[in-house]
Amino acid sequence: MTTAFNISGNLFSRTISLNEIEGIKNAKNPNEIKSLWGKIADWFCGTDKENAKKALFELINNDDVTIKIDAFNQLKAMVSPAFKDAFTYTTTAISDTSFTVNLSIGALFSTGEISTAGKSINLNEHIKTFTPEYFIERDIHLEQVKKDIPRSEMYFCHTSTHHERIAVDMLPQIINKMSEEQKKSLNVALSQIGVIDIKNQINQHAKAMSLLGDPSKKLFLSLENQGNITVEIHIINNLDAEKHQVYQSMCPESKYPCLYAKARIDIDINGHCNISDITVSHPGIE
Repeated sequence: MTTAFNISGNLFSRTISLNEIEGIKNAKNPNEIKSLWGKIADWFCGTDKENAKKALFELINNDDVTIKIDAFNQLKAMVSPAFKDAFTYTTTAISDTSFTVNLSIGALFSTGEISTAGKSINLNEHIKTFTPEYFIERDIHLEQVKKDIPRSEMYFCHTSTHHERIAVDMLPQIINKMSEEQKKSLNVALSQIGVIDIKNQINQHAKAMSLLGDPSKKLFLSLENQGNITVEIHIINNLDAEKHQVYQSMCPESKYPCLYAKARIDIDINGHCNISDITVSHPGIE
């Protein structure tokens, strides 16, 4: 079992025992943190040390997840470059309402799993419909959708709480009351064609939150009143640090390895597609 953490640099070499770290974790007031601070002071430049002490206390002791994450971000921003890589996080679950994350400082400290709503940006002003060239694949027979059903998670929404996974043999019954133009548009909106276009448009307008690689996708089809159709697309990207670094070499502006994106596509009786409620979220960890 590891009993100490070694800190080495050109100008110093230091070891911090896990007992000392445990003392920091168990501290209940700033005075106790202060008595231990000298043992890790070399992590930070002189002008940042007082703020770093406060941030460390909040990270360890504050029950408010937002404050805890802000403190983690502050510490990482203030720490000397040699130690930035020690500040990491993993995401163990992503949903449309929260991220479950574990913040770590090397082998010294981890928060355990905590949930946060993260931070979101809305792209409604930038993404309003599909890129015209993607509509080349509009097809009344939904051939692209049929190809994608076995390899995708597509659900038909009977009610707001009852969703049934779509099988190829269900399609004729689902689409029998749709207009031909709606079917053509649905062949884009419910297939990989539409997902790829939305992903590409997000990457164009929110480069720091680019959806890289092959994220997981879920699509939900609803038949609304007055003959309108709605497709909801949910995209989850959860890359580990190593894989994200590989993608960053091709997309340097990408900043967040863990992302959740959603979009709503409304198709009217004439087959016109309107994209709304399009947001991209990340855990809020820098």
